[in-house]
Amino acid sequence: MACKRHHPISPINNTSGGAVGILIAVVLVLALAGGGGFLAYNKYYKKEPLRSKLATLKVKRELIRFTHDQVSTALYHNMVMLDDILVMMDSELDRLKRIGKKFPNQRGIVASQTEELKKARERMAQVLSDVNATLENMYVTWLVNRSEGTGQIRSQKGTLTRQLADTIRGEAVLIGRIRTNPDAAS
Repeated sequence: MACKRHHPISPINNTSGGAVGILIAVVLVLALAGGGGFLAYNKYYKKEPLRSKLATLKVKRELIRFTHDQVSTALYHNMVMLDDILVMMDSELDRLKRIGKKFPNQRGIVASQTEELKKARERMAQVLSDVNATLENMYVTWLVNRSEGTGQIRSQKGTLTRQLADTIRGEAVLIGRIRTNPDAAS
């Protein structure tokens, strides 16, 4: 009796490994394409959800939606940015207060910074409040009489957007100083 050799049957029977290498290369290319697509989607197409309220000013949800959808997305973004800056300033004021309590003999240094920050915050909050009041007036006008409200939007949206941008730009040095301080976030 002759002895039969038993050879296992493999799905990819290539002794040099060329087919396996091609299969691995195809899988890697597909994985890279999928990862690249995911990255591009998250960076360029996925939009941040619309903010429904501001942290530093009581604003009706529908007014924020109106500002974004009907008035100007740039105005909406400036409002959100100014609100974020005001929140950052509040955190910085709290941090300075903690430093003043920790080092009571150095109150003069802390007091001057705190005073400057409070004045800047008040100016910025007042501008945001004024813009909000104007937007509320425009919104009610738009609800009552669309054509008159649309006219107000066209005539005032650029002015309001610039007003917020100028306010942010006017305090750029102070904002930059707070943002560059690693302890300001704590």
